[in-house]
Amino acid sequence: MWDAPGFEALPAKALFVLRLRRGFMMLIIIVMLVVADVVIRQLVGVPLPPLVLPAMTALAALAVGWTWTRLAWEAVGWRLNDSTFETRSGVYWKVWKGIPRDRVQFVEVTSGPLQRYYGLATLVVRTAGVRTPAVSVEDLAADVAERLRAELSPEAPGPVPGNRVTEPGL
Repeated sequence: MWDAPGFEALPAKALFVLRLRRGFMMLIIIVMLVVADVVIRQLVGVPLPPLVLPAMTALAALAVGWTWTRLAWEAVGWRLNDSTFETRSGVYWKVWKGIPRDRVQFVEVTSGPLQRYYGLATLVVRTAGVRTPAVSVEDLAADVAERLRAELSPEAPGPVPGNRVTEPGL
């Protein structure tokens, strides 16, 4: 299932945006480490020079984060066929989701400022009776997300029976 053929990968720009997001979080953590180092030095005498522990921790976290982000980006994929929309993700904890096309109720494309700048978008697919998104794929190329939205939309004509809204008022 995880190595099944036909899954589309995210664009290379998505890796860059993912690293930017995680780098921003890393910056916040580094600032917290520096503040903790200063506070601890005020309260307890530490034999190491100032900021050595935060620097060592930040470098180790940066190396692990850089590699993990690449692995996470490579693990994300999606595929669409006549009957289902499938996604996969996860490095350590793998997640596969498949939605029958005739169960799709609502499809939306969202894009934050960073995504818009790099031409990316998030596709959210909802099914009947579920408050949370059934499937969400972040950092797709914007044109691909829009094409998927059009193909998965319940109003879109397609080869899947029941993929067209037929009741009035829906």
